[in-house]
Amino acid sequence: MSDVCKCGYDINHPKVIHKSEYSKFGWFLFTILGLSAKPKKVTFICSDCNQTISITSDPKILQKFIGR
Repeated sequence: MSDVCKCGYDINHPKVIHKSEYSKFGWFLFTILGLSAKPKKVTFICSDCNQTISITSDPKILQKFIGR
């Protein structure tokens, strides 16, 4: 994976979407109790070309995606 997709977008571009992956406990907190949970992994995908730009489990980045 690269830092930009073939369209030239990086993870901060508005056309790049994120998909958060939660642990089973995280899903429980998020769906059943309605509490925010920190994802265990976030994947960044370009909405135009559908290319995966980055996959991260960096705690500093994951902190930004709690409850999203």
